[in-house]
Amino acid sequence: MSKRHASRQGLRQRAFPQLRVQDIAAVGFLLAATFLFFWPVWSAGYRFPKGGGDLWGQLYPVWSYISDWIRRGVFPLWSTRIMLGDPIISEPQFGLLNPLNWALFLTHPIPSWLVLLRGACPLWLAGTGLYLYLRYSLGHQPASALIGAAIYMFSDPFISHLGHPQFNDVIAWVPWLLLTMDQATTQARWIPPAALFTALLVAGGHGQATLYAACLTVGYGLALPWLRHRQHTLGHQYLYLGLVALLGAAIAAPVLLPAIERLPHTVRSILPPDTGEYEWHWGMWRDLITPLYHGRNVKTFWGPWDRVETGYVGIVALSLAALGLARGRRRAMAFWGATAVLAILFALGTQGPIYSLLKHLPLFESTWKTGRAIWVFSLSAAIAAAEGAQVVFSGRAPRLWLVAGFAAAIWIAGQARAWSLVAPTGEMQRQALMGLWFAGGALALAMTAAWFAPSYRIGGAIILLLCLAESFFTSAMADLEKAPATLETPHSEALSYLQHDSGWFRVDVDGEARGLWSPAALMTAGFDVPQGIGDPLEIAVAGQFYWGIPHKGMPAYHLLGAKYIIVPKGAQPGGKGIWPVFTEDSLVDIHLNTRALPRVWLVYQTVSVTSMEEALAHVYAPDFQPEVVAILINGPSLNHTGSGTLEVVAYGPNRASFRVNTTAPALLVLSDLRYPGWVGHVDGRHTPIWAADGIFRGIIVPAGHHIVEFTYRPAAFIAGIGIMVVALGVALSLGLRAFRSPLKGQGGEPG
Repeated sequence: MSKRHASRQGLRQRAFPQLRVQDIAAVGFLLAATFLFFWPVWSAGYRFPKGGGDLWGQLYPVWSYISDWIRRGVFPLWSTRIMLGDPIISEPQFGLLNPLNWALFLTHPIPSWLVLLRGACPLWLAGTGLYLYLRYSLGHQPASALIGAAIYMFSDPFISHLGHPQFNDVIAWVPWLLLTMDQATTQARWIPPAALFTALLVAGGHGQATLYAACLTVGYGLALPWLRHRQHTLGHQYLYLGLVALLGAAIAAPVLLPAIERLPHTVRSILPPDTGEYEWHWGMWRDLITPLYHGRNVKTFWGPWDRVETGYVGIVALSLAALGLARGRRRAMAFWGATAVLAILFALGTQGPIYSLLKHLPLFESTWKTGRAIWVFSLSAAIAAAEGAQVVFSGRAPRLWLVAGFAAAIWIAGQARAWSLVAPTGEMQRQALMGLWFAGGALALAMTAAWFAPSYRIGGAIILLLCLAESFFTSAMADLEKAPATLETPHSEALSYLQHDSGWFRVDVDGEARGLWSPAALMTAGFDVPQGIGDPLEIAVAGQFYWGIPHKGMPAYHLLGAKYIIVPKGAQPGGKGIWPVFTEDSLVDIHLNTRALPRVWLVYQTVSVTSMEEALAHVYAPDFQPEVVAILINGPSLNHTGSGTLEVVAYGPNRASFRVNTTAPALLVLSDLRYPGWVGHVDGRHTPIWAADGIFRGIIVPAGHHIVEFTYRPAAFIAGIGIMVVALGVALSLGLRAFRSPLKGQGGEPG
C-alpha cells in the first residue's frame, strides 16, 4: 500500500469521530438551505407545482381517501372512489407502503402545508445522503462534501419533479444506497441497512426512476472492487452485494408483487411506446448553463421539443466537475465521468445510440421516457464537482483551469445577447438573457474566489454560496404558484347541493367540463367518480368501458351508478331521463340522471358469453336492459322470475356486505370493478365472482334470506408480506451476528 493510499485510509478511520459535530452542522445547514429555498411556500402563500401536477391532481385525492379510512381504523388496499374501484395497494406511486407518506395518512383532512413539507423532504434527504457518501465513501472534507450535496439536491431533476414526489423519493435514496453498498462490501453488518435502502428506493414508487437507479447501482456494485482496490476479495464482495439485492427485493415484495400483478391490466401495457416523446435533446446544452434559456416551467418553455428536465446543476458546478474529472482520483472520476456520458446518451432516446439497443428488453420496452434518466448525469456531475472542490481546497487547482473559467465566463456574457435573440420576444427573451448573464457572472466570481481568496475556507464558502445562489435564482420560483384559498373545489354551492343527497351514488364529469371541475376535486370532496385521474397505470378495462359508451342516454351508461353529471354552463341534457337540477353555479350545471341504476341490484336472467368483446356488444346495444338481464362471461345461465330486497350491511375499501331476500335464485350485481383478489361468500360459503356486464362483480344468490360478502384479499400482497417478514428476520439475524463478530474488511479509497 502506498504512503498516500495509507494516509487516506487513516484519515478516513480518524475522521468520523473527530468531525461528527461538523457533519451534524452540515446536515443542519442542508436542512436550513431547503427551508430557505422554499421560502415563498412558507412565507408568501405559494405552492408547487404550477397547474397542480400529479401531487394535487392524482396523489392528493388518493392520500385523502387513505387518511380518511385510516382515521376509521381501516387500512385501505382498494379505493372505491376512483373509476369503478382501484387496487391502490398495487399502484406504487400512491405510496401506501412508502414511509415518507405515513405522516400524511395519520392526519385527516391532510393540511396543505404538510403535503408541501412532504414534497420538499426528498431534497433534504438527497443532500444528506450524498454528503455522507462523499464524506465516508470518498473521504472528502466537509466543505467539498457540502458543495456536492447542495449541487445534487437543488439540481433540475428534483425541481422538475416537485409535483411528482414519488420520482424524487427514488433518486433521493440513491446516495444512501451507494454509501451502504460501499460499506457492505467489507462489513456484513452493513448488509441490512443497504437492503433497507434498496427497499425504500423501490417503495418510492416511480418505475422509470427505479429502473434507472437499478442500472446505476448494479454498475456501481460491479465496479466497486476496482474502485476500492479490493480485487483480491472479489468473491465475498459480490456475495455481500448479492445479499443486499436479494434482501432488498424481498423486503420490498409487498410493493413489487402487487405491482407486477397489476401491470398487465394497465393502460400502459396496451399502449405502444410513444418513441420520441420525453427525450433529452442536443439543443438543450445551453440549458446546462442556465435553465432559464428555454424556459423554466410549462408556462415559459418555448423549445421545439417536449419539456423535460435538463439535468442542470449550475455553471459553477460544471466547472468544478471538469476540474474533478481532470485532476481528481482517476478510478472514481473515470467511473462517474463514464456514467455521466452514458446517462446523456441514453436520455437522448431515439436520437442516441443506447436506447435503440435496449428498447426491446423487458422493462425498457415500456419505459420510453428516456429524458428522465438525466438525473444520473446530475448525480455524477455533483460527485465530480465535489471532487473538483476537493482539488481546489488542497491547493492543486491549476492556473489553466482558472484562466479557462474566466474565459468561459467572458464568452457566455459575450454570446448572451445573440443567443437570447433566438427566444420569442418579450418575457422569454428577457429571461434567457438574464439567465445567461447571471451564469457568466457566477462563473467569474467562482474563479475569482478560487484565485484570490485569502484562505481556502473563505474560498470554499464563497463557492458554496455561489452554487446555492445559482439554484435559488433559477429555480426557487420556477414551478411555484399562488396557492388557492382552500383545497376544496371553488364550486361551494354546487358542492353543498351534492352533499345534501345522502344516497349512495357516483358523480360523473362530462368531458367538456373536466377543466371546470375535475374528477380529482370531486374525489377530494368525498365523492365516488366513474372516471380516472390520468394515471397511465390505471386499470385499462374500466377506462375502455367508460369511454366506449356512445353517449349518456345509452343503457350501458346507467350501469355506472352516476346519479349526477357535471356539465358546462348551459349544456344540453345528455339523453332521455337526464335534466338540469342545479344551475346556480357560474361555470357548471348539475344534471340528474333519473335512469341511473343503484350501485347494487338483483337480476333473474343472465346470458352467458365467451369473451369480453361479445359481452360489450350486448351491453352497448341500445335495447339492452341491465335492470332485467346481465351478461356473464363464461358464467351460468339464469332464467327466473322473482323479486327481492337488498340492504347494505357494510361498504368500504376492503369489504362489501349485503343482506339479500329473494324469491328465486338471482344474480347480485355490484357496479364495482371485478379484479383479482376479490373473493365472494354467501352465508360464509365461498362462491365464485363472475364478470357481469363485462367488468362488474356478479355473484349467484339462492332463493331466501342470505348475507353476501365481497372481500379483497390480494394474494400478491399477502405473499409479499410473508416474504418481507422472512427477509427482515434474515436481515436482523445477519446484523446481530455481524455486530457480535465484526469482519475485518479491507480498507481503501478510489484511485
